[in-house]
Amino acid sequence: MPKSEPSQSAQAPKPARVADYLDMPDDRRAAAEASAAALLATAQRVADELPLGADVDDFRRVLVSEA
Repeated sequence: MPKSEPSQSAQAPKPARVADYLDMPDDRRAAAEASAAALLATAQRVADELPLGADVDDFRRVLVSEA
């Protein structure tokens, strides 16, 4: 029995650009995406450095000191 191709509904949708619904110039959108990426990188670095038993208050304290 031949393998069937996945149906269109089973395929994952293409990711949209960040906040596609906002009407903003491309340069401003790029700046917002860069800012979000920097925040994500900082949050990831803080999360990587904290011990497994850390709670959200520890995360906030370290994140604020890093920012």
